[in-house]
Amino acid sequence: MSSPPPASPAVQHCTVQPSAPLDPPLSVSSLSKDDSNPLDMTIIITTSPIRSNPSTLLIESIIDTFHYGGPEFLKCPRLIVADGFKLETESIDKRKKHVTEKSAMRSGIVNPSQKLNYEAFKSNLRSKCTSPPPTSPFHNTTLLELPTRHGYGFALKSALQTITTKHVCVIQHDRTFMRPTPISSIIATMNADPSVKYVGILMRSNLLYLEHFCSKYHSSLLNSNLSHVKRPSTLLLDKSQYGWNDVVAEDLCKRFSRCGEKYRTLRENYKNSVPYSQFLNQGGEEAQASLIPTLFWYDNIHICLTEHYLNFVFDPKLKLVARGGFVEDKLSPALVQCVRNVGFGEAMDKFGCYLFDDHCGVAFTGHLDGGSFLTEEQREGRKGGWIDENKKETVKKEEVEGEGDGDGDEDGDVDTSSIFGFGL
Repeated sequence: MSSPPPASPAVQHCTVQPSAPLDPPLSVSSLSKDDSNPLDMTIIITTSPIRSNPSTLLIESIIDTFHYGGPEFLKCPRLIVADGFKLETESIDKRKKHVTEKSAMRSGIVNPSQKLNYEAFKSNLRSKCTSPPPTSPFHNTTLLELPTRHGYGFALKSALQTITTKHVCVIQHDRTFMRPTPISSIIATMNADPSVKYVGILMRSNLLYLEHFCSKYHSSLLNSNLSHVKRPSTLLLDKSQYGWNDVVAEDLCKRFSRCGEKYRTLRENYKNSVPYSQFLNQGGEEAQASLIPTLFWYDNIHICLTEHYLNFVFDPKLKLVARGGFVEDKLSPALVQCVRNVGFGEAMDKFGCYLFDDHCGVAFTGHLDGGSFLTEEQREGRKGGWIDENKKETVKKEEVEGEGDGDGDEDGDVDTSSIFGFGL
């Protein structure tokens, strides 16, 4: 395989330099810890122009799945950060023509009609976030509107600079929870073990992460990975919901029947995987879940220390995030390069990246593919038009919580067949 491009000197030596002073945080008083936020966590939802604007249905749909995170997760304040955009007439580079409308919007480029729809979308969000009733999906939610296009990574940075909670859960506008996820137990683990800085929640494409790891790296590195797996008592979970549970898995397959066979096939493959053979605990009254070291930072739903994001991931001296891009795009190769230079253990100490696996053999999260998502009315011919907010919008339940129609690389979701561009 070809060698990766040289990392910056700071990344090569994995030296964490002090960050430059941050801009004064915006006044978002609800985003700090108090008695109503026992997890000391803010949920950041990132959004940008998509075809379903001005409807807010997509974001409402993902929020509707937050109950899977548990009652304490539901108490966390939420911050929606709406990225800016570039007008098509101002920003098209003749050398980089976008083939489709979808690819243009993914780059933050909109035409005048899409601009109006996005502005109306933000206006709808603004209205719904203003004094909502406790039953509203937007209860305890603040909207941050960015005046210019930042891209996913730097839009997230802008949002992070406004919060004061210890933890942050980052969710893109088309990512959903699909089954119970023990967020409180993950937070308890992070509080007990400061070396855990990032915890990715499993999706379909990284369910067999260690199998891909085995196929790409030397066996000695797999041994290093396995020796750093964490299985603390804080991750002893209820067996009725977690662990190798046929009832939980089959319920998921039935609820999302369109993807049922994919889930069953993946689960059969999981039975032959390293996590199943090494870590599945079939005895006892509780299911022992694991934190598995990852050399890839997934932008899918994840929990991170706010300080780690601001002072390490976005440290301007390290240059781990490219302006206009996703966090995972540049940080992940830097993590692999760090392992090459200083060894697995020291690299993990600095990056602190893990995947949460309860060894059920099915994913926790799904992907709706925001770039293709349309409301029922838009599907019937009102694509790109103004949506009457007084009219009820509907969408099939399996498309709300399920995997969507994306090909695995939309909005930062990564096809695991290509996440390792080079070996060690």
